[in-house]
Amino acid sequence: MNNPAADDTEDVGSMPTFFKEHVEFFDSLDWILDSAKQSETWSLSVAPEEESERVERLIRIINSYQEQPMCLDPHLGRIVGQIIKVVQQYVYVFYDNTVDSKSAPISVTRFDGIFDLLYILCKVRGYKIILRFFPHGVVDIEPVFATLWLFSADLNATAWQSRYILLIWLSLLAMIPFDIKSIDSGIANLPAISSISSNQSLIERWIGLGKLFLGKSGCEMEGAAVMLSRLLSRKDSGASFQPSFVKWAVQQINDAASPVINHPNDESKAVLPIESVLQINGTLRVLCHLFSAMTSPALIENQIPLLLDIFSLDAFDHHSVTRKLISKAVQRLALLLLPVTVLEKRRVHARPSLRTNLNGNGADTVSSLCSTDPCTSGEDSIDVDIPEEVELFVGILLQKLRDKDTIVRWSAAKGIGRITERLPLAFAQEIVTAVGDILKEETLRTEDGRIDVSMTTEYSWHGSLLCLAELSRRGMLYPQALREIIPWVVRGLTFEIQRGDYSVGSNVRDAACYVMWSLARIPNPSSRRVFAEMSTQMAATLVSVAVFDRESSVRRAASAAFQEHVGRQSAFPHGIAVLQLVDFFSVGIMRNAFIKASRNVAEFEVYRHPLLHHLCTVTIYHWDLKTRDLAIRALRELAPASPRYVLTLLLPEIVSNVSSPFLAVRHGAIAATGAIAESIAAEIKADANATKMVLDVADNVPQRYIEDFGAGLTLTALAFYMGCLSRAKWNIGDNVQSRFFGLFEMALVACKNVDGIVDDFTAFVDAYGLKPEQHSCIENNIKVAKSGTSRESLVLAMGALAEQDIGLLCSVVTKGETVEMRRNAAVALGRLCRRTQDSKRNDKTWAVGVVAALSQGLNDHSIDNRGDVGSWVRKQSLQSLAIIFDHDNQMAQRISAEDGALAMRLVGQVLCATTEKIDKLRAAAGRMFEILLYKQQIGQNGTAAGNVDVGKCLNQLRQLDPMQPDHCSANGDEFTWTDAAAAFRRVVPALSVSYEQIRRSLFEGLVFTGSAEPLGKFAVNAVAAYAETLSETVASESAAQWNVNGLVAELTRLLHTDKRTSKIINPALIVADQLIEQGALLAADTKRQVAADHLFEVVCIHGAADMGDDGAGIGSLLSETEWMQDTVDVKEARSRLTKMIRRHIPPS
Repeated sequence: MNNPAADDTEDVGSMPTFFKEHVEFFDSLDWILDSAKQSETWSLSVAPEEESERVERLIRIINSYQEQPMCLDPHLGRIVGQIIKVVQQYVYVFYDNTVDSKSAPISVTRFDGIFDLLYILCKVRGYKIILRFFPHGVVDIEPVFATLWLFSADLNATAWQSRYILLIWLSLLAMIPFDIKSIDSGIANLPAISSISSNQSLIERWIGLGKLFLGKSGCEMEGAAVMLSRLLSRKDSGASFQPSFVKWAVQQINDAASPVINHPNDESKAVLPIESVLQINGTLRVLCHLFSAMTSPALIENQIPLLLDIFSLDAFDHHSVTRKLISKAVQRLALLLLPVTVLEKRRVHARPSLRTNLNGNGADTVSSLCSTDPCTSGEDSIDVDIPEEVELFVGILLQKLRDKDTIVRWSAAKGIGRITERLPLAFAQEIVTAVGDILKEETLRTEDGRIDVSMTTEYSWHGSLLCLAELSRRGMLYPQALREIIPWVVRGLTFEIQRGDYSVGSNVRDAACYVMWSLARIPNPSSRRVFAEMSTQMAATLVSVAVFDRESSVRRAASAAFQEHVGRQSAFPHGIAVLQLVDFFSVGIMRNAFIKASRNVAEFEVYRHPLLHHLCTVTIYHWDLKTRDLAIRALRELAPASPRYVLTLLLPEIVSNVSSPFLAVRHGAIAATGAIAESIAAEIKADANATKMVLDVADNVPQRYIEDFGAGLTLTALAFYMGCLSRAKWNIGDNVQSRFFGLFEMALVACKNVDGIVDDFTAFVDAYGLKPEQHSCIENNIKVAKSGTSRESLVLAMGALAEQDIGLLCSVVTKGETVEMRRNAAVALGRLCRRTQDSKRNDKTWAVGVVAALSQGLNDHSIDNRGDVGSWVRKQSLQSLAIIFDHDNQMAQRISAEDGALAMRLVGQVLCATTEKIDKLRAAAGRMFEILLYKQQIGQNGTAAGNVDVGKCLNQLRQLDPMQPDHCSANGDEFTWTDAAAAFRRVVPALSVSYEQIRRSLFEGLVFTGSAEPLGKFAVNAVAAYAETLSETVASESAAQWNVNGLVAELTRLLHTDKRTSKIINPALIVADQLIEQGALLAADTKRQVAADHLFEVVCIHGAADMGDDGAGIGSLLSETEWMQDTVDVKEARSRLTKMIRRHIPPS
């Protein structure tokens, strides 16, 4: 831990692996304690400011270890020991000051920071661990007690953290093995506290002081409860104070709950006031700790009937913490009444090793151990006298298993497990039966034997399953109970009840996995035979849940239960092999679990049919759309593995649900039918009945379901179904084709997200084509003024049409009414051109028109309340251009030959787009840039075809590109276009190209980006680095030299252009300011004077009146300074000018 090399080690997996700040911590702690030891400061009301700041810093350090508090353990002794030593000194002086009233006064708030530091340590590491380092001598009792008394005299004057630390310190001192009466010296001069007499003995005042804090919220209540329980459980105080305290506690609870008890039908008094709830909770906490510490119920026997009445009250229905405390108090009182009898004969553990299991000898080991099982041998005949009250307590806990709050059910489940462990076998079996009967409440058995849980509540199932898990862990489930319970637990693995647009039951499924996990650890050897009989059903259900459940926590819990059975029982088929496929990490990601893990597990025949059955009966009908979609994808993967099983047993039931009134069921059934029809098309086509059943799906869906509420989802499923038939090349007639087209048209108009529908429509057109009237229908619908959404969807669908529609799409790209229409037209244009290119036709007459339209789309900079929506059009235009040019390496040559200006403009636009602020847009532009340079043949290998200037320009760009052709793809190189700094460094050398049009386009893009944060600094740095190399660069034969003067000239041109708007002027001023600040323009000569003249003109025209006094100063500097002097002479003027201009540049 003190290794210097280790101190420099960073966190592993974002978790601290040791106390890496210990050097800083102890330096600050020593300084704080040295300051706190100065007794002359103890009269101050607050600690010195620097001490408080250092304490806050230490608190932040400790708080950072809440997730891994054990990292503090090696240093806890030193930390707590040093702090408590100073606190102990303070407490002693405080006590002496109280006894001797002539002493100098000491502030009760001076040590608030020190006590707060101790509290944070208790919060992070736990008070039980921290108390180990507290002093606990006899001499500490009265000083600590007197200090707590003084701190409690005025609760508003002291911090609760201080009182909490003193309370838990007193709880430790209450355990000293000496009679407290012998320690009591009769402390005098203590201030009066109501309800506590100053004439009482030390222990009486101690108890009274603890009662004072039971009604407080927060940690003081817990500290007082622990302190009172330890004090009252002492041998010298138990007989004297336990009965009276329990009687007082019963009275306190009754008094606090009296409004509800006395007026059970008054709704206005159904909810207790917060003060009463706190008092009840504090009293119950003491009783819980006290019952746990007591060894005999003899002293409180008279109070048990009263406690039973309290525990049975319905006055606490609105207070979950109170009900949890009642559950805890009930179980601890029941355990107190039961004799501590450990039934060793019931606890025979079969522990076959993993090696034994792998060798297949686990069954022999089990058989050899079964003779010692008390269940099979009938040797559990220990005669134990069970008090009648225990049955009442168990009844209360069984009722708590149905509680609406998890913390109450969990507490009741653990309580029943602990109580049952102490009961004879006959009584234990009765409790197991009662817990199992909770699962059967309000359930129905269907005709096929399935358990219907639609009328039950998740609360009762969750509580019952938790309890069964606790009973299983303690060896309370025997073969006769297991055979009846396991089918219900298996049903719990798929428990789900829909409530409107959500469902409940994930906690039940998680609890069922917990039961399965605990069954693997069951200590009764004879129970393993039951597992052997039911292993296949258990394994198949666990694997199905592990790969197909919606919740990652449930999938991982099922995987853990499967792993536990494989390691301990060795009864699951192919256990190790399957476990490697459904381990914790494999099932953590939903998509991976549904698609990859399920496909791999289905290779084992024993799991194949259960997986398919679970998919087709549960998952495809799930309420969550994402889960259904993944289930359909998984079904397409798994169906070919067992086509006969799917065709004969699963498909008929799925098809029968296509007309279900439930939307989720209907959607899942239609989509699943399509997935099956595509994946096992050959098997279905060989069966005439199955073929008719599949083709009639669209007709079997009632018309109201595709017109009324939920029509969008139903039509989406129908589109997927029709797309599957199209991809599988099903033979359909003209009537079915017309019916399918009509459904596609309805889906495109009614649905919002139509990307998947368009893909299915494309497959439909490829398979069956379109009739002339159908083709005209789509074109007319686009031209006719319909709703915006439907027109946008139909435009996107045009990507599936014929070449003659290219012109219409080009017009939509350039003149579309909405940005969505223009974006979808750009997408459709790319798809349609790709389809036309795939048709193997040499006629590319559409090329110039398409490229011109997409080039115009690159100039779309529309802005609305959603932001830069024009970027959607620019991005899709770039992607469509990449599709067209990537598919035809002669495209640039053809375009340049027919329209050289268009080709040159396109190169400049693509270069400008590589400087975009949006990462995805810049990446699309970068891909297009690389396609132009390295996949188009124009200008390569002396090729002269096409426009000569375009070829030369591309050749120059290839020479200037620092990334050579073998690096044009980012797959094998660290370079990515989404890395702004690297992207700008790559494109900036293109400013040296000899074509001014290209240079200006790129420079304008860099200026626009350079004025925006946070990417602006990368663009400016790239330009500045490029400017430093200009004076040293030698002009090549193919590239004209562009020196710093040219850079300044370009900046001044931007400033001189469009002087009455700030669209380009503001970015240009910002970039110029940053370039000047970095010294990138020092090599400029005559251009400084030209730039000053242009800037003076801009200031005069654009806004000198808005600059106030700075306007006159800027004008004087620009007009009177001799800018042609040496750079050293004009440096001061330039700095003043920059400072004044920067104040008036609006934020980007």
